[in-house]
Amino acid sequence: MERNFHNSWSGIRSAFQRNGDKILFGLALAILAAVLIINFAGKKAIIQAKIPSIVFAQWWQDYLEEDALQTLVNEFESLHENIKIEITEIKYEDMRRGIFFPDPETAFSGDVLALDPLWVPELLRNGIIENPGSQAPLLSFIDVFYYNVEILKEAGFTRPPKNRTEFLNCLRAVTSTENGRWGFATEGIYDDLFPWIWAAGAQLIKDGKPALTSRQVTDSFSFFALLEKEGLIAPSTPYRSKLENFISGRAVFMIAPAKEIAMVRERMGEEKFSVSSVPVPDNYAGKTFSGSAGWTIGINSASAHIKEAQLFAAFLADNSQLISKKAGAFPGNGSPPPLSDPIYSKVWDIAFAAEIARDFNGLPWMELEEIFIEELNTLFAEKSSPTETAAAIQKRWEIALENFTNR
Repeated sequence: MERNFHNSWSGIRSAFQRNGDKILFGLALAILAAVLIINFAGKKAIIQAKIPSIVFAQWWQDYLEEDALQTLVNEFESLHENIKIEITEIKYEDMRRGIFFPDPETAFSGDVLALDPLWVPELLRNGIIENPGSQAPLLSFIDVFYYNVEILKEAGFTRPPKNRTEFLNCLRAVTSTENGRWGFATEGIYDDLFPWIWAAGAQLIKDGKPALTSRQVTDSFSFFALLEKEGLIAPSTPYRSKLENFISGRAVFMIAPAKEIAMVRERMGEEKFSVSSVPVPDNYAGKTFSGSAGWTIGINSASAHIKEAQLFAAFLADNSQLISKKAGAFPGNGSPPPLSDPIYSKVWDIAFAAEIARDFNGLPWMELEEIFIEELNTLFAEKSSPTETAAAIQKRWEIALENFTNR
């Protein structure tokens, strides 16, 4: 064994002496290649680590055509290879609570935020968002009055109600709380109560000042109190539940943006529902206002990537017409609805028969909303009259707007 080992070692030594330069050169190349690979991988990791990831917190995804938002993100990333966008989906009400009433349960993070235009003044005033450059909505949705054609026919009504008395008659005929059916689905005061005041030709804020002492407003409070007393209003629910209540037939009427037509049609069928304008006070033939909802964008002041977030926000603004189309929004942002469709033709007529209500543009909506709800609950508890309720809101809103102006 010793002889064999000695002979083997001698052979290896002789081979190395003959080919030593080649072997050393090969080893050097291998070492150099390894160093280059490690160095390149390290630099690549560093480069990738430096690419900022911008979080877009939004509730829009479910309201757009499938993959529409991701397609926009992909396009933006192709134009800005040094920026990555992470889409985070948050429900509207969770976004609202997380921004205005943050706590451990509602906390969320985001660089670019989908916002309701009504929120913007307070968010700017409190330094929560950077100035988005424009407070105009990215797009808007007109509200319309949805009704269940089938249930109304079963109750003996051949057309939707045109005024408040007809509406009350319909509600009384179709409401059956024992069977879990209410006449009118509700979610909040802006979408469900204010449209009745606007349909009466009244404005809640006029020339920047509260205007709640008119007869149209006090009569509307009397109308709300009657609905509540007779149990004709469905208990307030989150927005998606409100839609489900209408689609399932648990509620016969609702006020909602026209963008929901496509979804309601898909779920209910073509013949079971239709839309109209909000019923007006009896014998009223004057000017009316229509409610609307909107989308806009804000940049979180706490973002570590303000510049990149601004680029993405500007990109979304530049594509507002496309987003409007993908959301089925009307008036949207310059894209008319398919007028060959009979329901959308009705929406067109509704939109141009009334002026869009802009009572709360630029004002502290959240504070005004809370005041209104508190006083309305006092009315519903029969602890104040409609006139007293209107006067109380008027006084408190005046103080709130004065404080807002002087901040």
